[in-house]
Amino acid sequence: MAEKRRISFRRIFENKKIAMIASIVIAVALWFGITIMESPDSENTIAGLSVAIPIENTVVGEMGMDIIGDVSAYTASVTVRGPAYVVSDLSREDILVSASISNVTNSGTYSLELRATKQASADDNFEIISLSPRSINVEFDYIDTKQFEVSVQAVGHKAQNGLMAELPFVSDSNNAILNVKGPRTDIEKISKVVAVADVNKTLSSTETFAGTLKILDTNGKEMNLKDFTITTSDGLSAPDIQITVPIYKEKIVPIVAQFINAPAAFSSKKIQHQLEHTSVLISGPPEAIDGITEVKLSEIDFNQINGNNQQFETTLILPEGVKNKDNIETVVVKITGLGNYTLKSFTVKRIFIINGNGSATLSREIRNVKIMGPEAVLNKLSASDFYAEVELEGLESGEHTVSAHIACSKANNVWQVGSYTASVNIN
Repeated sequence: MAEKRRISFRRIFENKKIAMIASIVIAVALWFGITIMESPDSENTIAGLSVAIPIENTVVGEMGMDIIGDVSAYTASVTVRGPAYVVSDLSREDILVSASISNVTNSGTYSLELRATKQASADDNFEIISLSPRSINVEFDYIDTKQFEVSVQAVGHKAQNGLMAELPFVSDSNNAILNVKGPRTDIEKISKVVAVADVNKTLSSTETFAGTLKILDTNGKEMNLKDFTITTSDGLSAPDIQITVPIYKEKIVPIVAQFINAPAAFSSKKIQHQLEHTSVLISGPPEAIDGITEVKLSEIDFNQINGNNQQFETTLILPEGVKNKDNIETVVVKITGLGNYTLKSFTVKRIFIINGNGSATLSREIRNVKIMGPEAVLNKLSASDFYAEVELEGLESGEHTVSAHIACSKANNVWQVGSYTASVNIN
């Protein structure tokens, strides 16, 4: 068997084609080995190397400064020397080019010396013989953040006849105030932040348009947005700004006073009073304004009306989205026609349950209840003519203190002055 293998192997090499291929392979292997072991050094230039400028954990970082401009714009080239098989295989990842910031002590432009070193992952069998450039000019500045309220401009808009275009505003209130972060020297130049929408049309209703954000300096010149980082007031990245142009309608309507806890006699006749303002100019969406015939005032509690207190300061109650164009903040309402009314005190000994189950009695009479009414009427009334209305819903048996509304069984034009409570025993 062994003899057969030797004969077969010899026959293979007796084949001229196979012998030629084997000779070439052996020659290449010998050449490659000699090249690796004995080839002279060669040089290679690696261009487009990024320059690292570390500022973390440095004096520059601690002072709150940063690099101004695009760091990726700084690149360098190195020339290396070593065995051909090594230097020909080197890439940008094998060389680190960094800048020293040891001479940076304040804001300004500095010349930073560059240094090239081998990365730990690279083959160490080469040397760096040159670096270009040897230094770069880099600007440093303190980085500040300042808040600006966004000014709004809607270009070329007008309202349809009979309507009015109100002041445009930033649609999302979260975007109405923006944080602008950037170099201190640039931040100090900012006059305002503006959102501009190109409308250029006649509007019949409120519409929203995309706005373009602009930063203007003190001379009204537009600054480069790329020099700043802009975020919302809560720190989120600033989205596209939307601008709303409100289209409103105006209308003059009467002002109406409101009263609560009025005695029955006043439910069928008008409570005599005078208003500081009798009408108001309002504006709002056309569909809202068309449905408004009057504007009511905040309620006046009859229980607060007495001989010494017949004048009340009230406020206008406006629907959502409707504006008071007359800037009326308050309206004074003066109660009139109470010249013959006076104040008298009574003791209330009875209760009437208006809500709740079971029965209850007063644990103690309600004393010194002040009642307002016509003097002639009050003089004819006694304590037995009054009772306390109480609500006991949801209360268990036992002693409780509850609110009490004082009513009169013989007169419908008198009312309690102030508020009262009753101590009751629920059976």
